[in-house]
Amino acid sequence: MKKMKRILAFTAALALIGSMTACGNSGSSEPAVTTAPKELDEEDKAAVAEVDIGEDEKLENGTIKWLATYDINPDLGKPKLFALELFETKYGGKVEWIPTTWEDRYDTLSTNVLGGTSPDFFGAQEYDTFPSKALDGMFEPFDDYLDFDSDLWSDGCKKVAELHTLNGKHYVAPVATDSKCLMIYNKKTIEENGLDDPAELLEEGNWNWDTFRKMCLDYCDREEDKFAYDSWYFETQFILTTGVAPISMENGLVKNNIASAEVERAENFMYNLKKDDLPLPKAEFNWTEQPHRISEGKTLFWPCATWALWEADLSKFGEQGEIMFVPMPKDPEADKYYLPANMDAYALCKDAPNPEGVAAFIKCKLIAEQDESALAITEKQYREDYGWTDEMMEMWHKVREMTDENPVVSLHMGLPTDGQVAATIDDAIKQASFNGTDWAVTKESINGIAQQTVDDLNKKIEAMS
Repeated sequence: MKKMKRILAFTAALALIGSMTACGNSGSSEPAVTTAPKELDEEDKAAVAEVDIGEDEKLENGTIKWLATYDINPDLGKPKLFALELFETKYGGKVEWIPTTWEDRYDTLSTNVLGGTSPDFFGAQEYDTFPSKALDGMFEPFDDYLDFDSDLWSDGCKKVAELHTLNGKHYVAPVATDSKCLMIYNKKTIEENGLDDPAELLEEGNWNWDTFRKMCLDYCDREEDKFAYDSWYFETQFILTTGVAPISMENGLVKNNIASAEVERAENFMYNLKKDDLPLPKAEFNWTEQPHRISEGKTLFWPCATWALWEADLSKFGEQGEIMFVPMPKDPEADKYYLPANMDAYALCKDAPNPEGVAAFIKCKLIAEQDESALAITEKQYREDYGWTDEMMEMWHKVREMTDENPVVSLHMGLPTDGQVAATIDDAIKQASFNGTDWAVTKESINGIAQQTVDDLNKKIEAMS
């Protein structure tokens, strides 16, 4: 089981890198330009050929159409996915990319669906396909094509898949899960400032909100231009460590938790961090991320998903051997160590012309998560292409296993985009940390519209049944 989870850890991040990088470039008006991929070598291709996919035969129609801001076929010299090689080799499959921009992706999907030229599948990594877009008829459930009780699904994937169901039908297929937010840091900075190493605190069972806050207080000094954390990934993910999401699914219906005691406690904690001048004051840096400050010893933590460590040049975080990470700190009042979950996941488009092909591709992704030869291939890619150390890899195994045990997700980005409900709630969550806004004021301003939106969605769900 431990070896299985290690395979999942490696392949999950490989699968997620394309989507996360695409989101990071969401401001671009043009899709990425595809160049020659880094093919698997002959030994690795031989390993793929030996994989047993059961009694399945090659597809009559092997082409599946993928609508996204990025191409599943690797570009810019990135490694080719084990699962893609498997899909091509075993099923005669081919992924045809339909490019779009981040801003226009749902408009493009809607135009194609209504025009009778629907693509086959769509990325669900951003937790914004569900529930609103599913209820609007943009997507169909997978259950006629995939068996969600199969052993191919990991525990974490099964748990996250269940959070995306309407009337017992699965509208999202997560093939791999990992942490939505790591706390990346520079070990040299920790040592030079006489701080406890977060990795050691985690090992001792003492990495929690309180030790995190104490570390930030001991480190930060405005006169020396030293702040606790930067990036856009901290606030929502911090709330999820309480085990309660701002918007969730419960008993088949959408639930608004914005006024819950858990969300309030997390928001007040972040408000006090801002009150003590601990986070990087984004307004003073033109609202622009400053990752290079990690290597300079000027910012203590860089909260971000794993894709931040999937770059050829990690010098903004420090030299090789200095870079390390831990999961988000535990909520000391929570009954379990809850962590925000990321996912490599897909949605089946309405009137998809080749749902069987999508199911075969997803099966290849799941098989790749469990095949031992994938571990060797992916570990080699981690080391050779991204410079990961043994220490980083071991921590990643641990974080991945912890996330699978108690994954938490928020579906607020899956609320209707009409009227900017999703964006309004997402922005409000960040205000205590960004601008030092009192949560009581923020809560009052958004709870009403959130509840009305949730009520409207639940009426649609009840009508479906």
